[in-house]
Amino acid sequence: MECIRIEYKDGLGLFQYRDNYDENNRVVPCTVRNWPVLSNRHSKFNSPQEDNLDIRKDNKLWYCAYKSIEQMQEWITPRELKDIISKGYNIRLLDVEEYQIGDHQIIYTKQSIKQSTKVL
Repeated sequence: MECIRIEYKDGLGLFQYRDNYDENNRVVPCTVRNWPVLSNRHSKFNSPQEDNLDIRKDNKLWYCAYKSIEQMQEWITPRELKDIISKGYNIRLLDVEEYQIGDHQIIYTKQSIKQSTKVL
């Protein structure tokens, strides 16, 4: 199954709600503070729980992704994408074997990634 993931170089996703620090103690930008309009828009996007996805399934770590590039583009403007990339995030096309599909998103395990290609 293919999906689109936006993540910082350390693997943290875009929709975190606090600043985090990478391995060199640099701040990983959080969406709420850096992109408040995007964050507000995305509050209308189902959470994994609202999508009836089991984020604790098999005691594994599950990560969120968009179902397609087109879906991502419905929620994030080109200008926002450009800024997100300039802050150190990558947009990756993933081919995963272990996943769950909801109405709004896919969740997957990182161990199941068969292929990862940087899109932007």
